[in-house]
Order: sequence, then structure tokens, then C-alpha cells
Amino acid sequence: RLLAPASAAAYPPNRLPGPWVRAGRRPRISAMALEEYGGASSSSREHILKENGLWEGWGSLYESIPLGPGKTLQLGPRPEAPDAEVVGFACPLPPVEFSIRNERKFPPPSDSEMFTEMYALLHCGLRDPNYSRSSVLASIYERINSNRRDSPGWQRAFLQADGLSLILELWRSPDVDVARWPLGEAGAGAGLEGGGATAEEGEEGPSARYWVVALLGRMLGTCEVSRRRLIEEGAVEVVLEAARSPNGEVRECAVCSLKGLIQYEEGRAKVTYNTLIECLGYKGR
Repeated sequence: RLLAPASAAAYPPNRLPGPWVRAGRRPRISAMALEEYGGASSSSREHILKENGLWEGWGSLYESIPLGPGKTLQLGPRPEAPDAEVVGFACPLPPVEFSIRNERKFPPPSDSEMFTEMYALLHCGLRDPNYSRSSVLASIYERINSNRRDSPGWQRAFLQADGLSLILELWRSPDVDVARWPLGEAGAGAGLEGGGATAEEGEEGPSARYWVVALLGRMLGTCEVSRRRLIEEGAVEVVLEAARSPNGEVRECAVCSLKGLIQYEEGRAKVTYNTLIECLGYKGR
């Protein structure tokens, strides 16, 4: 559910109407040089496609792409996709959706726009009694998990808006009245007042604690800057605590977070092999 592939992958290049190079650009790689790119890695395949004005998502779907009569862009064998059951939240982010790939027609959000929207979700949405905490946290997760182009910016905005301190407090005190939360350094002088939102009762779907762990796990598994910041701020201890939660859904989400964390050197230095085995074997009470 959390690591669903991009829906735009259903659009093959040979079924699109008209030319499919962006803005009328012609391929920059000559037919004589196409064979040099056979067997390229996943990152280089995407770079080649981008340089030729093609959607990067096709790199994970096709081994060759026709460019015209007698011209084919050979990408070589497709690299094996990581197993989400093994790498957890370190599963690579999807490319920008095919339908919004044209940045001139659909410009990516700016840093200021990301910060404004993330701040509103954290400091207004979580305080609004008309919205449940789970739905607001799910919206934040949707942005963090969007695509490999925009996700680093959303994560940076989340940290700048004091999102980490807020969700850690939400984990430690799930029944706290968030209207009484301080706005933090990012909200100093904003003049915002809380709306009195409290913990949900009888709400369907994943709990707020589940989304807190999902947010921490995805940030730990996809961005080095976020990972180092979260490790410094004690987020790993929260994930380890969640891995021993009696709630099976929260516990499973925490295990995926730990699987993603140990894919990196700094994560393995924080979570030992014995600790991971203990968490994997914990069945709750």
C-alpha cells in the first residue's frame, strides 16, 4: 500500500500519439552511438532518457525504445528491481508521473511553496478539529512518497517546519491536545491559534501512530540528509519502540523502517544485527 508503483507506468512509448520527445527536441544520441549504452545501470538509463527528452520511467520498463525509422535507443537489460520485502522503506521512489512530466507545462513546486504547504498541514491541519490526525499525516506521507524529484524538497520543508519535533511528540503523547502544542521556531510570530483537535476515537484505517512510523521510515530510507537528521534527533529509538508495539500494523510498519535503515552504513551503525533479529521475532502480547 505504501510502496505502490507509479500509475503512469501503464503508458508504453510506442502507443503514444504523435512524437513523444518533449518540446519538439530531437534525440541527442546518434544512431551510431546508441549501442554504447547497452547494459547501463538504472541511474544512467534514466539520465540517457532524460537527455533524449524521454520519460525516465521507461528505463525500468523497456530495454530498447524506437526513435524513428531505423533508429533505436538500446538501454540494455533491465536492472532487477529491489525486493520491497528485503529493503523495506528503502525501496526507490518512483519517477515523476508520466502525465505531469512536462516541467514547462507542469512546473515542479518551489521550495517556498513546499514549505508553505507543509507548514499549513503541520501547524494548521493537525490543529483543525474538522480533520483527523491520521488523514493529515497521510497527506504529508503522500508528499514525502511522491517521486524522486520532489520528495527531497518535501522532506526538507517538513524538517524546516518543525515537523519532526511535532510527530515525535505525537508519538510520545498520542492523546495530547495538539491545540496546545507550541508552534516552534518556524511558527514564531505567525499568530496561528489551535483549533482543539484531539486524538481520534473509533476512526477507521491506520492510526496516527502508524503514520508517524511510516513517515520516519520513508525519510530514513530515501534521503541521506533526512536520515542523518532523524538519527541525531532520536527517531530511530521511536522506530525501535514501535517494533515492539502490541499493535500489529504499527509493528509491521516499524520493521519495514528498520529494513530500509540498515541498507545504509549509518543505519547499520545504529541498529545492530541482533537488534534487528529481535524486532523481527517480536510477536506482541
